[in-house]
Amino acid sequence: MPRSGTRPRLRLLHTSDVHLGAYDYRGADEGSRAALEAGFRRVIDIGIAEGVDLALIAGDFFDNARVREETLAFAAEQLARLDRPVVIAPGNHDHVGPHSVYDRRDLSATAQNVTVMRQQDGETVAVDGLEVEVWARSHTETLPDFRPFEGVPPRGDAAWQLGVGHGHFIHPNALLHHSFHILEEHLVEAQRDYVALGHWEQMTRVAAGELGEAAYSGAPIGLGGESGGHVLIVDLQEDGAVTLRAVPLAEGAPHLAHDDLPYLRGLR
Repeated sequence: MPRSGTRPRLRLLHTSDVHLGAYDYRGADEGSRAALEAGFRRVIDIGIAEGVDLALIAGDFFDNARVREETLAFAAEQLARLDRPVVIAPGNHDHVGPHSVYDRRDLSATAQNVTVMRQQDGETVAVDGLEVEVWARSHTETLPDFRPFEGVPPRGDAAWQLGVGHGHFIHPNALLHHSFHILEEHLVEAQRDYVALGHWEQMTRVAAGELGEAAYSGAPIGLGGESGGHVLIVDLQEDGAVTLRAVPLAEGAPHLAHDDLPYLRGLR
């Protein structure tokens, strides 16, 4: 799949399912709200420490469209602090279209490094200053059979071709009643070097080889209060190789190397 020849080395940060604002409603546990924000603050800390060139947020950055104004301001401030390009592909919780949370505040007014992908039919974004193009199809509430990677256009001209999607990967043991299906054949046809996925709260690699490299980052902090989350650091190598490493939010905890990441290969 990778193009021949030398390509620029790049480092990506991949996160998803941050669900900022999930505890913004009246009577919610302020401690849980603070934990979500602390988790995302730590995500940004890791991105800075790792020297990433680009961050990908694969959906559900916000939990809903009614989050507090303070939550929107916090999100913009943290994204600006990273000071690297950030591409957000909205998920089912922070969908685009009517009443979208992204219509309430222009994040790029505070964080000029942020691009929110808003096209329900999909779009490609060329990242300024990097040999990278990112394709994504954003969620709306109008498509009952939403398939994030159906009909992805051919690879573009940039050295690195990435995809971002929010949905349920259909492996052999998958429950088909789940929504937002991501099919193996769609990943094969997409021919992207790396596909950043969201919707699963557990970090999991789901594809390699002819499918390209694709993985769920998992949630930094689970909505059930679970700690121990990770951020995926993705290294794009000069020879076209893609390697992943999971960095824990808990300082001092061990990193997980590429071959140690949970992988669905055992289901095949």
